Amino acid sequence: MDCEGLRNKIEVKRREMYQAYLIDQNYTNALIKSQELDAMLNKFRRLCQKPFIIAMSVLML
Repeated sequence: MDCEGLRNKIEVKRREMYQAYLIDQNYTNALIKSQELDAMLNKFRRLCQKPFIIAMSVLML
């Protein structure tokens, strides 16, 4: 999966989490969505931000 696709999925999951928490007030579902979102954000950091940080460090030298 590419970074842009993952970013879009993260945004959808974030909306689902807020929907469950704020509107539906289904806190169990909100917790599940939050854990799924956390896993997706960790994957994004691992796959998409690491190359960016390496590229920036090379440019700074």
